[in-house]
Amino acid sequence: MKVYLNNKFINGNDASINIKDRGLLLGDSIFDTLLYNNQKIILFDYHYERFKKSISNSYFDFKLSKKNLKEIILKLIRINNLQNHRVSIRCTLTRGNAKKRGLDFELSHQVNFFITTGKLSKEPNLKPVKISASNIKRYSNSMLVKNKTTNYFENIQAKYISQKKGFDDALILNEKNNLCCCSSSNIFYVISNKLFTPSIKEGALDGTVRRYLIEKKKVAVKSISLNNLKDISEIFLTNSIGLRSVSKVNNVSFKSGPITEKTKEFLNKLGI
Repeated sequence: MKVYLNNKFINGNDASINIKDRGLLLGDSIFDTLLYNNQKIILFDYHYERFKKSISNSYFDFKLSKKNLKEIILKLIRINNLQNHRVSIRCTLTRGNAKKRGLDFELSHQVNFFITTGKLSKEPNLKPVKISASNIKRYSNSMLVKNKTTNYFENIQAKYISQKKGFDDALILNEKNNLCCCSSSNIFYVISNKLFTPSIKEGALDGTVRRYLIEKKKVAVKSISLNNLKDISEIFLTNSIGLRSVSKVNNVSFKSGPITEKTKEFLNKLGI
């Protein structure tokens, strides 16, 4: 499989990053994951805007136009003969190789930018998941949740601990015990036949599918605490790859109801 690395399309086995790379050493890097399906990149404009925002917020000296990024991704899809497949696309940008020891960096740092692809099943059968509230809390005003960075250490640990308890994923709460999201997904819930999702002010990542559903007026923004779980009738998760219903939160069970199914059908028409 070919990858794109610093202006070149090369074999994935030949691609390498220097051990001095600040993304590797310090997590000084950002990324975005996109979905290609039905001969197009799903919600590409949303992803580009978010990636560009993270570049600016993180002080990366890197410019790539929306047109050029799309051309690179589509060329990589063609080179890997994935045009007729459902594909995950990962764009990663790191600060590049550290010139000296420590945290300081120069704005002129030579960055590393690479894109990888992965073939997905054509008809995803995402089974319902069980999630448990993690004791690892998210600070709602952290820079890490305002940008799509590679700093996923807390997410990784929270998910692993939940899996050790027999669950599939972790429910992330903020310092106020309000729902944020799961380890790699936005969360949605139904109360009185109305669909809601937590505010990004609570620490939820501004997910592209989340944004799309809000702009299409399919969901309203409303914060909720873990104590109000009893008021919820349906819960599901989304990320750029798809939608997955939640069958259990801690010891409370849920079923995939009509609003979950209606939302799934709506996203299927988009290609998700």
